[in-house]
Amino acid sequence: MVREALSRLRMLGMIESRKKRGTILVEPDIMNGFERVMDPLLLDQRTLQDLFELRLVLEMGLADLLFARITDKGIAELEKIVEKEVNKIQQPFRLKFEIDFHSKLYQMTGNDTFRRFQNILLPVFEYVVKEEQQLTGKAKVGKVTHRDLLELIKKENRKIFAKE
Repeated sequence: MVREALSRLRMLGMIESRKKRGTILVEPDIMNGFERVMDPLLLDQRTLQDLFELRLVLEMGLADLLFARITDKGIAELEKIVEKEVNKIQQPFRLKFEIDFHSKLYQMTGNDTFRRFQNILLPVFEYVVKEEQQLTGKAKVGKVTHRDLLELIKKENRKIFAKE
């Protein structure tokens, strides 16, 4: 019974066995469980859509944290990403630029858990976009471009950024 309990605690990342120290308590990695199951091939369509929507909601709430921690270096890095985009209005839709831009936003928050959660959701995001492309022949292009978002960041316009 004790062996089973220790095995479960180890699986949850709450204990570790170390040489010459025995078994010790450690801070659990809260994202580890998500990382293990976040495979689009294991999840149904409704769950994938829910997770995609969760990502969108997270990004709307990202504004306050992003604006509190924004740096000139971060803005310059976003500028480089935007400059590489095709036609400067995101047409045709380029998944790589979408991921690069939004990953940079998450990184700029300085919140490692937030950034890591975004990385966990990337396969879901990629899957949903690819499915959409297969169904419609093209990916959905938002009415707001990355250039538009970058300009809002430069102008420090949080309220409009959060809405877009």
